[in-house]
Amino acid sequence: MVLRRFGWLLNVGLMLWGVTAFAEGPGIRLGDRLVLHPGIGTEFRYDSNIFYAADGNAIGAFAFRLLPTLDLATRPPQRAGATKPAVEFRLHAGLEYNEWLNSDQNISQHRTFSVQSGLMLSLFPGQLFSVDLFDNYVRMSQPPYSACAPTGGTGTTMVCSTIPTNLDQDKNEVGTRFGFRPGGGRLELLLTYVFGLNYFEEAQFQDFDLFYHKIDFTASWKFLPKTALYLTLSEQPTNYWNKGDVMLRHPDSYPLRAVAGLNGLLTTKLAFNLWIGYGNGFYQPVPDPQNPTKNLPDPSPNTPIGGIEVKWSPTILSSGSIGYKHDFANSLVGSYYDFDMVYIGWTQLLWRFTGTTRLSYSNNRFQGIQQAQGLNTTTRTDNTIVFDLRVDYPFKDWLIASVGYTLSWNNSDSSIDLGTKGLVPLDYTKNEVFIRLAILY
Repeated sequence: MVLRRFGWLLNVGLMLWGVTAFAEGPGIRLGDRLVLHPGIGTEFRYDSNIFYAADGNAIGAFAFRLLPTLDLATRPPQRAGATKPAVEFRLHAGLEYNEWLNSDQNISQHRTFSVQSGLMLSLFPGQLFSVDLFDNYVRMSQPPYSACAPTGGTGTTMVCSTIPTNLDQDKNEVGTRFGFRPGGGRLELLLTYVFGLNYFEEAQFQDFDLFYHKIDFTASWKFLPKTALYLTLSEQPTNYWNKGDVMLRHPDSYPLRAVAGLNGLLTTKLAFNLWIGYGNGFYQPVPDPQNPTKNLPDPSPNTPIGGIEVKWSPTILSSGSIGYKHDFANSLVGSYYDFDMVYIGWTQLLWRFTGTTRLSYSNNRFQGIQQAQGLNTTTRTDNTIVFDLRVDYPFKDWLIASVGYTLSWNNSDSSIDLGTKGLVPLDYTKNEVFIRLAILY
C-alpha cells in the first residue's frame, strides 16, 4: 500500500494545478478609484479517467463545478496622458468546488475544494522608482493517482479495502519587487524576492513539504521602440524541512539560472522572444539506504537552457504562437527532470465567437530516482501530449458561455513495482469535455 500511495505522486511533477480564472467585466464602482468585480461560473464536465489509470482500467464520471470569484481593484486613469496614480491595488479571491455526479461512494467522495487568492500593492507604478508588494495563495485538491478495480474487471461498482484520499496541497508565495527605470523607461532594472511554501495536508506526503527563497534580477534595454535585450539571473535555495525516512529522503537544492534574451517585433505582425542561458540545480547528496552514514552521489542538472517563441497576428481577428523550451524542474519523482517542450496555438475571432486551441508535446527525463520510491527502474522518461480546444460566446459583456475539450496523453518507460502483484504501468489517456456559463461583472 505504501508503494501504491507513492505511485499517486508520480505525475504530480507534470501537473499544473490551479483554479480556473475568468476575465473581468464592467464592475461595480465603490468610489472614484475602486471597482468591485464579482463573478460566478457553473460548469458540467465529463472526465474519462478520473484517477489517471492505465489504458483499459480508466474510470470516468460526470462532474458539476462551481467557480465563484471576487476582484477588487483600483481604476486606471480615465484620460489619455493623465498622471498615473501613486498607488495601485488589486485583490483577487476565487473558489472551485467539484462534485462528482456518481452514486458510487468510491468516486463521489473524491469531491474537491480549491482556493485561490492574491494581493498586489504597487507604489509609484511606471515611475522612475517603483515598489510592488504581493502575496499569492493556492489550495489545490485533486483525486489520487489510484483507484480500486471494478468488480469482475468491468462495471462501475468497486470494492476497496482502503479508500485513498485526495491529494491536497497548499502553496503560498509572498514577496516584493523593486523597479528602476532611467532614461524614460528605455532601461529597466527589476529586483524581486519571493519566499514560498509548499505543504501537503496528508501526513503520508509531508516528507515532500518544502520552503524556498527566490531572488531574481532582470535588466532590459529597449534599443528599439518595440525591441529589447534582457538579462535575467535567478537563485532559488529549496529545502525540505521534514527529512522523513532515509529511504525516501528528497535532496535539497540551490538552482541557479542565468539567461540572456531578445524580445521584440520582426514586422508589425510578427513578434518573437529568443533566450539562451545556463542552469545548474546544485542538488545535494542524500543518505545511502544501505549505509546511512554514507551519501549517494546525487545527479544535478548542469546544462544549457533556452527557448524561442514566435507570435503571428495576420489580422486583428486572429493570432497564433509556436515555441520550444529546454530547461529542468524540481520533481517529487527522484530529484528533478530535464524537459524539452514544443507547442503551437491559435486564437480566432469569428463574429462573436472566439475559438482557442493549443497543442503541446514534452519529453521529461527524471533523474535521481531511489529504489524505495517504488518504480521498477532508477531512470524514467515520459512523453506527454496535451491538446486543448475551447470556444467562447458572449451573450452580453458580462455573460459568457463556453464549451471545450482537453486530451491528455502520457507514455512512460517505467512502472510501479508491486512485487508479487506485478507492475502497474504509468501510461494514461484522459479526455475531458465541458460546457460552462459564467457571469463576470
